[in-house]
Amino acid sequence: MIIKYLKILKYNLIILFCLLGFVSLVFYLLNLIFSGQPRYWEIVHNRSHENLYTEREKIIQIKKNKDRKSEYLSVFDAKYKELNYSGFIVKDECGSRENGYENLIYQSDKNGFRENIDYRYIFSNYILIGDSFVQSICENKPNDLKTNLLNKSNFSFLNLGMKGTNYKQQFLILDQYTKNSNFDGVIWFFYEGNDYENHLNQKTIDHYIIQRNSNDKNLKYELKIDHDISISFRFKVWLAEFIRGTSVFFKFFKNYKKLLNKDDYDSVLNNSKNYLDKKKVKKRYIAYIPSWQKLSLHKLRNYNLYEKHPQIKQLNELKFDVKSIAKKNGFNFIDTEKYFFNLNNPLNVYHYGLNTHFNKLGNEILSNAILENLNYK
Repeated sequence: MIIKYLKILKYNLIILFCLLGFVSLVFYLLNLIFSGQPRYWEIVHNRSHENLYTEREKIIQIKKNKDRKSEYLSVFDAKYKELNYSGFIVKDECGSRENGYENLIYQSDKNGFRENIDYRYIFSNYILIGDSFVQSICENKPNDLKTNLLNKSNFSFLNLGMKGTNYKQQFLILDQYTKNSNFDGVIWFFYEGNDYENHLNQKTIDHYIIQRNSNDKNLKYELKIDHDISISFRFKVWLAEFIRGTSVFFKFFKNYKKLLNKDDYDSVLNNSKNYLDKKKVKKRYIAYIPSWQKLSLHKLRNYNLYEKHPQIKQLNELKFDVKSIAKKNGFNFIDTEKYFFNLNNPLNVYHYGLNTHFNKLGNEILSNAILENLNYK
């Protein structure tokens, strides 16, 4: 009798392991085919913002390359001081959730924007407008977007990019800080990931511009992430990545809502058009930056499934709407998406392939896309 039960147990265990092996193979193949976005929000963060920053730091701690060498121009360096920026030293403690090695430290200009000489408010070839991707969080000089543009061209740029802003605040920045400026053109960046949001209060613009003078004692680039990471947390991270392909598959059956309030965006660009008409500025560009969500689905392009995915349809509709409204209001449209898809793995433009801001490579590619479309030789 015991032998009989042992045989039954043996067969059941074999069946169980075969099923587990089959399920694991399915998950593996779906990851191989679809890749996609790790389900950190659902599995690691439990759909809660309560410990979001700490949990993101833990993920960076797990992922970061221990042999990475950081190359940047320090604000303490004599070459940096020769640039003669007139504002405060600003420290943005973003590094623990981005590159994992150093924070962003820079000197602002007289109005609180990043690394502009005061003369650029008198004359610039181009004004740069946008959010944190234009401000280049969390990349120090010379790995930021504007320095890349300067090093590859003879143009001058006034960078009015500011994190946390959407197109409404960005127009207010343009209007408020360039009234007495002479410039040839405007490059207005639209980040696909969240610039469509229009719920931010237009009256809070000073909140974004005012920068605090950092205490010299705290001006350390290097940071150390040293969380105690439990086995269960590591398992959650692994699981979130292991099921990402399956998540992409099931999203084929999901409906996605429209993202852009077209009337609202049209109104803002129309106001911008009128403002630029009065200043007789003829060179006007909307530069469209693809989202991490879109680039994470790049493997679908290998199987003729990319255009069929509902989330891609949603994001492409957003791009179409932005492009249409831009052209309607006299802006040239720069689609930078193809420049990122030219990479074997477009996610290499982010830190460790995660949903961060652009790393050095990302800013290099974005600057190349801009200059090529400005017909610069």
